[in-house]
Amino acid sequence: MADATASPPITVRMIAGASIGNALEFYDFIIYGFFASSLASAFFPGKDATTQLLLTFGTFGISFFARPVGAFVLGIFADRKGRVPAMIVCVALMTLASAMIALMPTRANIGLAAPLGILLARLIQGFALGGEFGSATALMIEHSAGSETRAASWQGISQNFAGLFASGTAWALSADNPAVFHILPFRIAFGIGALIGPIALALRRGLLEAPAFLEQRRRPRPIKEHPTFSGVLIAAGMVAIGTAQTYLTIYLPTYAATQLHMHAGKALGAVFLNYVVTLALTPWRLMIARRFDHSHRTYAMLLSCLVMLAAGYPAFILLGLWPSPVMLFLLPLGFTVIGMFYNAPLSGFMGMVFSLHHRGVGLSIGYALGIALFGGSAPFINTWLVSRTGDPRSPGLYLIFASIVSIAAILAARRRLKSEAGQAAFKPAA
Repeated sequence: MADATASPPITVRMIAGASIGNALEFYDFIIYGFFASSLASAFFPGKDATTQLLLTFGTFGISFFARPVGAFVLGIFADRKGRVPAMIVCVALMTLASAMIALMPTRANIGLAAPLGILLARLIQGFALGGEFGSATALMIEHSAGSETRAASWQGISQNFAGLFASGTAWALSADNPAVFHILPFRIAFGIGALIGPIALALRRGLLEAPAFLEQRRRPRPIKEHPTFSGVLIAAGMVAIGTAQTYLTIYLPTYAATQLHMHAGKALGAVFLNYVVTLALTPWRLMIARRFDHSHRTYAMLLSCLVMLAAGYPAFILLGLWPSPVMLFLLPLGFTVIGMFYNAPLSGFMGMVFSLHHRGVGLSIGYALGIALFGGSAPFINTWLVSRTGDPRSPGLYLIFASIVSIAAILAARRRLKSEAGQAAFKPAA
């Protein structure tokens, strides 16, 4: 007799519908980072450009702390009402936030209401994104028994597609005057993000819940209603170096303009080419994820974090010695290659930390907390570190710190899944 809880093979539509929200999130956040100078001058007060930039990145970072709230509310909604309804709510709110930023009048027109409006849009977006990753990743995992990590790895791949599209859009819009980002191009970029929203909604309306999830909803809920605090902390720590590395790429065009005095167009061209090469490595990424599905061995993940720890500061020394578009291309590409053994299995491995009953809220809160602590604050911290220390290489110190956190979290996750309670989740696929 066929297993009633067995899921059909994951389809292209399932992958596209589940990962497009993550792609939309990443597109908007990359655009915000790439157009930080334009946003600063258009919306934020300040006596000098550095103060305006700190306020811009401060707003970028503060909005990430709305993520844990959204993760809790939308994660519980996903566990009780379904992954698909939660995903539809998330992408609708993200679309609204993108449209608000695209249409917001400047500070010269409406005064203090302008930065407050941008902050409100970022908080709405942060709330929505808090539930996005957990519900979408849970859906992909639950439709992919035995190949959970490979399915969930499409979340990271969708970020690379979004990064390519965002950097290409910003590069094209900066072509008229590559030294300065004007207001109109940034509105076009965010408007494009808002237009992607209806496409994402159409894709998600046709998705189905996994049979295993529907089956567990019919059973009595466990006494322990929410995931353990330790599981949430482990998931947050696992995200640390990956998100610090990701948002370093977002920060690089600003870093190149303010510290290396490089034209923005050249910096964006280097980032764009980096995403082209990263996407070319997708088959390798899927192969690494598939191997993890069969072995659940974390040695390669740990080694990847150790190499990133050792390479963080020296990479910025090299960039300072040879401040060129070539080095701006090679630096993030080097971290991409080094980090592949960590990033490829990350999403699926995080999902294994939580049971089916609590996966939506646990994965959402853990991911949101990790992104808030180590990702959303990264551009602000990097800008502050450079300003405070006068050392343009100081962003490398942040990568070292994030690597240490992720190593500790991976070790804790491995111990957790090898324990008696986690044996079922840790058992390798046949």
